[in-house]
Amino acid sequence: MSHPRASDKSDRLITVGWAALARRENLFPGAVLLLVTAASWTYTVQQGRAMDEMGMAGQMDSRIAFFLLAWAVMMVAMMLPAILPLILLYRITARERTARSGAWSGMVALIMGYVVLWTATGLPVYAYQQIIGHVSLGGSIGPGLLLIAGGVYQFTTLKRSCHMRCSNPLFFLLRHWRPGARGALRLGVLHAIDCIGCCAGLMVALVALGAMNMAWMSTAAILIFIEKTLPGGHRVAWPLGVALIGGGLVVLATPWLGSVL
Repeated sequence: MSHPRASDKSDRLITVGWAALARRENLFPGAVLLLVTAASWTYTVQQGRAMDEMGMAGQMDSRIAFFLLAWAVMMVAMMLPAILPLILLYRITARERTARSGAWSGMVALIMGYVVLWTATGLPVYAYQQIIGHVSLGGSIGPGLLLIAGGVYQFTTLKRSCHMRCSNPLFFLLRHWRPGARGALRLGVLHAIDCIGCCAGLMVALVALGAMNMAWMSTAAILIFIEKTLPGGHRVAWPLGVALIGGGLVVLATPWLGSVL
């Protein structure tokens, strides 16, 4: 688990970041971003229901363009609330250093950089979905191994270091601030890299359980929000890792237990 001193410093920075968001001028952009999140969830839920009606529960469209579109919207739904502190802290800083129009264009560029990189993570997911759709993996072997891999990742140094950076929006902004839309785009890409590194284990588990399964998707979104935005969120990592490894072992053992019983 993260070192106590580093964790305490992280919690203080998170608290400072949330306090900065209480400023009145962030109410409108914050509301707009929450509406975008709600619209993304609505679209994702509709897509999930459509897949269920087609007998493809938990799966996504097999056409790559539609798959990536659905994946991108799903990432907005799941991740936008978790990066809301960074976006609005960026807006505060940009308003103080540039014109208001520059702050808005910078916010859009930041979100675009973030979402484009997260959309790219859909490519290996698409490849996995195509493989399991055409190759026999022993039924539960593929999902079981993915769950175990996701759980093991929760204990890695890479996971901890990425979490330390992406869960501290104020520190991250001060370290990587660059002026203009190009600087905001760069900021979004860099934050997405750390965010992917932080959430990789959980996202791998989500793919194993069914990327369009609304119950698992909602659970993952809540865990991501807690881990990335709330003081003490780093404490979720180890119990989640244990749960994923245990779940993977159960999935792998289920066919064997069924044949024995």
